[in-house]
Amino acid sequence: MQIDKSFHDEFASLTLKGEFDTFYCPALQQEVEDLIERGMSHLILDMSKVTFINSTAIGAIIKVHKRCRAENGELVIARPSNFVRDVMRKVGIDKLVSMFETDQEAQKSIIKRLNQRELAGEAPVDSEKVLIHFPDDIRNKMLGGRTALLGKMANADGYKVQFTWNGTKGGISSEMARQLFFKDGEVRLKFQVKMIKKSFFDIVGKVSATEAIDDGAVRVTVLITGITESDRAALTQFADDMAFLKRQLPS
Repeated sequence: MQIDKSFHDEFASLTLKGEFDTFYCPALQQEVEDLIERGMSHLILDMSKVTFINSTAIGAIIKVHKRCRAENGELVIARPSNFVRDVMRKVGIDKLVSMFETDQEAQKSIIKRLNQRELAGEAPVDSEKVLIHFPDDIRNKMLGGRTALLGKMANADGYKVQFTWNGTKGGISSEMARQLFFKDGEVRLKFQVKMIKKSFFDIVGKVSATEAIDDGAVRVTVLITGITESDRAALTQFADDMAFLKRQLPS
């Protein structure tokens, strides 16, 4: 069996070709692990060119489905071949893993789930995103039941973090955003810088500045007040390295 990959903004597609039997189960699972390591937990399996599938392979698909769910992601099947469709329906897998007759329908399903989770403040954090939590009930009530916000990282070092956030999808104006991110207001931030370490940075800080930018978004600067010494050293080294590289590159 051959596995081809294609990438989209926040999800990936795996196209399987040939006979999917016991021998190829580890290959599929390794591909999925590699994608999850890169922050891709929303996946489409295109099975239009799968001519055979056995019970072990079906078990592998269930494991992949559970693995994606464990990372707050989703697995769907697109364009199942007649053989795959019949087997899936006979064993009831279609009730566990959604199947779509076209690639466009599968993509719409993934995008819809991503949008719903972003509005709920539950989207996965990747190298460009930051998960924002507030410690007080007042600001949490302003979020209308959401437990967190999802912002976009701008830069970070060992002493401050800067990110942007746009609340227009959730009906939050830039003025209301400035109320959420008021000066000296405490926030907890979770983000990832894969060039430093695979796990997340989890820090506490106080807002030092909030400024409105285009399209209703705000840029927030947070001074770090709670961080491990090893994480502070790692972020400081990263900032120094990036500054050095910028000086060496042509303008």
